[in-house]
Amino acid sequence: MCVKIVPKNLKEINFRALKLELFIWIISGVFLFFLAKYWDTHAFAWINDHFRCSFLDQWIVFLTEKAIWVILAIFGLITIWRTWKSEDHRSRLLPACFAIVIAAIIAAVLKSWFDVPRPFIELGLTPLVEQRIFNSSGLPSLHTAVAFAALVPLWRINKSLGIGWAFFAILIGFSRIYENVHWPSDIVGGLFLGGIIGSIISKRETDLALKIAWNKLEFRRQSLHFFSGFLAVFAHWIGVLRLREIAILLLLGLISCWLTARGNLPWLANIIRQFDRPRAYDFPGSGPFYFLLGTGLVFLFFPVKIAYAAILILAVGDSFNHLFAERLPRRINLPWNRRKSVIGVIIGVIAGTFAAQFFVPLWAAFLASCVAIGLESYPWRLGKIFIDDNIIVPLAAGSVLFLLV
Repeated sequence: MCVKIVPKNLKEINFRALKLELFIWIISGVFLFFLAKYWDTHAFAWINDHFRCSFLDQWIVFLTEKAIWVILAIFGLITIWRTWKSEDHRSRLLPACFAIVIAAIIAAVLKSWFDVPRPFIELGLTPLVEQRIFNSSGLPSLHTAVAFAALVPLWRINKSLGIGWAFFAILIGFSRIYENVHWPSDIVGGLFLGGIIGSIISKRETDLALKIAWNKLEFRRQSLHFFSGFLAVFAHWIGVLRLREIAILLLLGLISCWLTARGNLPWLANIIRQFDRPRAYDFPGSGPFYFLLGTGLVFLFFPVKIAYAAILILAVGDSFNHLFAERLPRRINLPWNRRKSVIGVIIGVIAGTFAAQFFVPLWAAFLASCVAIGLESYPWRLGKIFIDDNIIVPLAAGSVLFLLV
């Protein structure tokens, strides 16, 4: 009888199959991207000669502007229902949902970095959809990234389901070119991004690694911290997280924290304790609350791109500062804070710089990260009350960027 050996730490997990899969994606992506670059200027004339008609115009606009989001919403609801009904509260559809969300967030961030003009601007074409959404780059295509993110997870569940979804994803990519809003290379960029994310998220080795890491409190906290930053930027970018919504969430958060501390919401207390340090039990959920407060303050005081950069310095730089420093066997602690390490601060600055330079110049991102992560390493307090780093880091980073940019 064959007995499966369950790894107990990350070193026991063999990532060879995942590395090979990613290598194939990278090689295929590079080849397809250069091929698509050749077709960038020829594709629109070819489509006009062979496909363009008023009937198809209406259906393609309906597909990309309404149908895809309805399909994804239904898919999400089915996943939530199956997860809720299962004994272990897990579903094979979960990796596809996570991949879709992550692909959408990363695609939105990458658009601001690449800054590739849309084809209807470059070629003088008429877009078939409203132009209110085209204040951003075309590379990568968010629609295509989202569609292809679910492809590999669904393929691993059922080959027929995967083939059907592949046709749907290809149709979405073609539709964005047909609408004159994306170059073929934008579509390949979205395909590559979604495929990579879906492949990583749905691989068994990734699931095992996450299960092992999830048992550690700091990993759970910093993972929530990391993805909350990208989610805040994405939500603001699409217009669903403005100052009014942040104020409402802060009020609801205070009420929830008060009720949880009184013991009136035991189910919520159990969730919060998965992410709170023991010293925060008097103010349950203080981490997310201060994170949202810091996010609201930078949106209030600074221009949008500076606010985005400051939030990502907080989300990425501060998270890497905590996560990777703790994995080092030999730590050189800071003289003014023995709980912080020199290597952790350096890693945090590098990570924060990389994240922020999508929205501000590289040199400004570096200086802002140095100041913000450096200030975070000191235990600031007002009387006997410690000032949370979720407020210090974004305000410090935003102030530096405001003066420099």
